[in-house]
Amino acid sequence: MADVNFTVDAFGVFGPGRVRVVWRDEPRPTNAPLDALVDRTWAEALHEAERSGAVLFNGQLARYLRHRVQEEALYIEVGPTDYAQFMSTNYLNHARGDEFGWDLFSNPIGTTATLVTRDGWLLYGRRSKRVACHAGYVHTFGGGLEAGERNAAREFDVFGSVRRELAEELGLRAAEISSMVCLGLIRDATIRQPELIFDAHLTLTRAEVETRLVHDRQHEHDAVAACRDEPDAVVPFVLAAGRIAPVAVGALCQHGRQRFGEDWYAGTAARTGWEVKLP
Repeated sequence: MADVNFTVDAFGVFGPGRVRVVWRDEPRPTNAPLDALVDRTWAEALHEAERSGAVLFNGQLARYLRHRVQEEALYIEVGPTDYAQFMSTNYLNHARGDEFGWDLFSNPIGTTATLVTRDGWLLYGRRSKRVACHAGYVHTFGGGLEAGERNAAREFDVFGSVRRELAEELGLRAAEISSMVCLGLIRDATIRQPELIFDAHLTLTRAEVETRLVHDRQHEHDAVAACRDEPDAVVPFVLAAGRIAPVAVGALCQHGRQRFGEDWYAGTAARTGWEVKLP
């Protein structure tokens, strides 16, 4: 199977009011060779998207700067970046991260969720071939934290961001999400994009969620991938999934860590080697 390794920057159970994301005017540092690579890679990506019919546009995102956990709350500082920089650094040129330095890469923060249904399933989306990133992969539902979502105080409602994404992708209404918690900050160990991961508990069943794909106007997903919310189901689900994004694996494992306990997580990590430590 494809590389599914992830790394954990922060783990905890952070409810609304316990995740604070603050905007700073700190863009990606300039670097002439890397800037030229970004321009060239983005031009090539646009040409390929036009040829293949993939959806690709340059939206404004929020770049990870630093974080800390203090008094059971997660604090993150972010700055400006965009999708072109992300595609041209982390996603398509991750093999050159050590060469340039990962601090010069785009590093936009994602906000995505594991869906927990009322009949005991954990749901993820199988991304369609129309998307630019991780086409055909099982992934958490959601997207990037958009720079335009910051408020007058230059802060972000990351829970609101996830709810918006779930409404756009699945037509989920606010009343259908009974509760939501953030389980921390993880990264795909290859591209190193930071991801805020959430558990969204629904009032809906698996079958009811599966009917909601018709609301996915951007056709980001072709199908729903389902794992039983049971300790012995996690590893077989990942092994049988085929192409599955490291963020989905990490999110599923952090759900298990919170749901089944640290002993379960330590045993799973030791057996699979999916969680890695980055230098």
